[in-house]
Amino acid sequence: MITRNKVLLITKSTAVAKFVRSFEAVEEINDVSQISRVWENNKTPVILGAANVNCPAIYLPEEGFVDDKAFIEFSHENGFECGEMITGIKYDSNQERCILCELASLKGMPTTMETYNRVVDKEVDCIIYSSPHFYVTSELGALKQGYLMIVPKQHILSVAQFYPALMIEYNQVCKDLEYVLKGAYPEASGVTFMEHGSGPSGITSHKKSIVHAHTHVVTDFQLSGHHKRMVKLEPIDDITLANKTHYFSYQEGSDGQLMICMDNNVYVQRQFPRQVMAEDLKLAPGQYNWRKVGFEENVHATLFHVFNYLKNAELPKRIADRTRGFVLGYAKREEHEE
Repeated sequence: MITRNKVLLITKSTAVAKFVRSFEAVEEINDVSQISRVWENNKTPVILGAANVNCPAIYLPEEGFVDDKAFIEFSHENGFECGEMITGIKYDSNQERCILCELASLKGMPTTMETYNRVVDKEVDCIIYSSPHFYVTSELGALKQGYLMIVPKQHILSVAQFYPALMIEYNQVCKDLEYVLKGAYPEASGVTFMEHGSGPSGITSHKKSIVHAHTHVVTDFQLSGHHKRMVKLEPIDDITLANKTHYFSYQEGSDGQLMICMDNNVYVQRQFPRQVMAEDLKLAPGQYNWRKVGFEENVHATLFHVFNYLKNAELPKRIADRTRGFVLGYAKREEHEE
């Protein structure tokens, strides 16, 4: 969830303090003067012992919590996000299956883009646009229409790690996709680009993380000033300055100011913009999670809108060439024929 209440957690138990500080978004402090600093990093402070404070405070139960799920439930009931429990376990994503690499290779099918888009089992796996080093696909768990994803065909872990020639092509793909989405959704207020960039090692604390660069692209969605401040987004001109760390980047429009949070002291929850979007759309708790809710109807509607636009519009030659395989193949899919 997105934290609504800035509170101070208070406990008299050393064991309870040790337990709750093991969560990503909880930080133990030893003086009330540190409260504001912790809040500014999108975390919740916990202090051992009674404290005289002039801020909202929650006294943690002396008996503690049965397990991590109990504390997560407690935190959500009280309007703050505690994050996941830090276990210390690390996973090497380089040893795991990469579903984005599989899409880049057309799932191993020795075929053309047109045939692939006609026969691929899942509509969500259709490839809308293909350039020499990138492809654009739809996104499982699309919370709304106009939700797509830019992916490098090479297994690179973040946009910040792109080499110069690849960055030039990526920026062109962003402009092309913005052009297409504005054409498919002419009433949209704009197009936003977002990325949770991974560090260069590929080591992650989440076994199911997709550690392959992918930029989320969506129409009619912007983070509010409040949410930008929550994760300390700051302007950056050269994203490659973040190539040694994980980060969250955000950009309104392909020519807009790129913003980034690469401060490891700031808590940026998993699927942060999706959580904000889900709240804006007043969806039920947990529906932001693409692993739980696929929103296939939004995937279908987006592909259908984009297909109709590409089929009927007078397009720049580059865009027409890079989307032809989708237009010809998607036209013959059962979903379209229905």
